[in-house]
Formats: sequence, C-alpha cells, structure tokens
Amino acid sequence: MSIKKYFNSNIISLVLNGIALVAIIVAGYFIYSLSQNNIALKNDMSSTTEILSRRITNLESALATTTLTSQELAQRILDQQNQSNSFQDKISNIAGTVGTLEKLSKTDKELLQKYSKVYFLNDNYVPMSLATIDQRYIWDKTKILQFHNMALTFLNRMLDQAISWNIQLQIVSAYRSFGEQSSLKNDYLVTYGSGANQFSADQGYSEHQLGTTVDLTTEGVKIPLTTNFEDTPSYKWLSENAYRYGFILSYPKNNSYYEYEPWHWRFVGVELATRLYNEKIFFSNMEQRIIDTFLVNIFD
Repeated sequence: MSIKKYFNSNIISLVLNGIALVAIIVAGYFIYSLSQNNIALKNDMSSTTEILSRRITNLESALATTTLTSQELAQRILDQQNQSNSFQDKISNIAGTVGTLEKLSKTDKELLQKYSKVYFLNDNYVPMSLATIDQRYIWDKTKILQFHNMALTFLNRMLDQAISWNIQLQIVSAYRSFGEQSSLKNDYLVTYGSGANQFSADQGYSEHQLGTTVDLTTEGVKIPLTTNFEDTPSYKWLSENAYRYGFILSYPKNNSYYEYEPWHWRFVGVELATRLYNEKIFFSNMEQRIIDTFLVNIFD
C-alpha cells in the first residue's frame, strides 16, 4: 500500500471516529437532557398532584361543612314549620273553642235538663222559637200545636219517614206553656186525685214546656194516650227508628219518675239519642254532666 492511500485511509477513519464520538456525545447529552426534563416533569407532577390533593381535601372539607350547614338549615326550616303548624293548631283549637262557646251561648241550656221531678223550669220560661206543626200530622185537626223551631225539621223528617213505611203517626200534644200545664194537671187531679202524680208532671216539671216533646198516637187506637199504643206497629217502628231523628222515649218501663208512657217522645238530638239507643240506657239514668256535653250538637 502506498503512503498516500494509507494516509487517506487513516484520515477517513479518524473522521468517522470523530463523527461517531460527536454522535455519542450528542446522544448522551440528549439522553441526559431528557432525563433531567423527566425528573423535572416528575417533580412538577408530584407538586401538582400534591397541590390538587390539598385542594380536593379542602373542597371535600368545604363540601362537608356546606352539607352540614344545609342539613342544619333544613332542620331549622322543619322546626319552624313544626312550630308554625303547632301555632296554627292552637289557633284552630282556640277558634274551635270560641266557635263552640258561641254556639252554646245561642243554644237553650234547658233543652237537655232532667225536669221530671228533678229540675224545675220557671214559670216565665218560653222556648227561644216555636213553629206551628203541619195539620196533616195532628190527631185532632181542631187544634193548633207548636214545636221548637230548630227541632221541627227532625220531627217532620221522622213522621214523613214513618209514612213511607206505611206507619201513620199522629201528634196528640206538643208544646204546653206553664199555664197550660198547670191547668191540665189540675184537671187530672180533679179526676184522678193524687194518682195523677204518677203520670202527669206539675207545672215547671213537664218536658212539654220545652217545646221539644210530643205525645203520639196512631190509627186504630181508640183512646190516644194509653199503654195500648205499645202493641201497634207504630210503636215498634218508633222504638227501632226514632233515635235516628233525635227522639227518645222519656218514660220507658221501670223508669224512676212516672208510669210507663209509650206515647211520650222527647227530642234530645241525634248524637245523644243514638248513644242512648246503642248502649241501651235511659236518659234519666245518665249523669247530667255527660248529657250536657251533647248540648252543643243537639241540632246538628
């Protein structure tokens, strides 16, 4: 090999080796730079993750606080609503009580008293309002009979319902004033002597003076006010249905006041009459304090 060729060959080799060395150096630097960037990126990511983690924790804490506050607020709203409802209930109860008292103030307190030998009705007493009974219900068409205006609807309804069942009920006697009762009792005393006290009340003690009591008879009964009335379909119907219209038999068998009077029916209101019927007890045997609780609803 000539010197020239050898020289050229060495130069080329040196150049290639130099290029290779440069390439290695460049590659190494590039790898080093990437490594540093990666480390910096990891550090940045770690820092960012830590920051995000703290923010998430803060947000969760804030959310928990907000939720707690919302729950407290909701509870306070609920408490206020309950207080408001309670207040409204109290107002309603007060209004109801006031309404009841007002209703009672307009209702005759005498209407549910036990008069027969127990409670005296003074000689100046007159029902608050009286109305004339329709002649078609009256046994003696020559008479004009009156009944308590507020209770008349119940009486008419009962008599009309009886007619629909082919039961003919007729009124022999209804409202009687203090004077009329006195005159009637005197007539009975003249005829029956002291025996009249067994079936006729003295003036001031008669339920008829309230205007809420009627004596009833029916077709086929020759003498209207006798115990024979109990043997009629009319009496049977009354016994089973009168309470539905607020009427009770004042003097049933074995009562402690007067002789048995199957014709004598008194209006006491549907609620009380129904209770007496269901419990199979006499009006005269119920405590007056219990009876009084039914007064407010007597015309309902």
